[in-house]
Amino acid sequence: MPRRIAAVLVVTLLLAAPVFARRDQVPLETRGSVLIVEASINQRVTGRFLLDTGASVCVVSKDTADEAGLSGRKDGQKIQMTTASGARVEATLGEARRIDVGNMVARDVPVAVAPIPFPGLSGVIGLSFLRNFKYSIDHQRGVLQLEND
Repeated sequence: MPRRIAAVLVVTLLLAAPVFARRDQVPLETRGSVLIVEASINQRVTGRFLLDTGASVCVVSKDTADEAGLSGRKDGQKIQMTTASGARVEATLGEARRIDVGNMVARDVPVAVAPIPFPGLSGVIGLSFLRNFKYSIDHQRGVLQLEND
């Protein structure tokens, strides 16, 4: 009987292995040097987001935060952020239960709620999402490559 349990355990681990070493290639829309990716927040809001590897946290607009039901944002910590153009804005920290980009999911992701100065975009995907993965950008093919650590 112990051999049978061991065999079942080995088969289960082998079948689960792809889950632990998942990869995905997510299409990017490019506008000059700006990269845009589709993402989903809390499985409630799907939109187009600026991909910014220099942003320490993901950022969403107040409307997107309301629609996604972000936790903690009403009484969250206030922070000062500096935009790419150098402007300083106040943001409120919250947390997304999950953010999906392609087939990759990050859970309990810190998110700042702040004005988004990019018409047609729901926010910014930054390092608070990306740090959960090994990532690279293939500009020639126009894809974001994500891999679970």
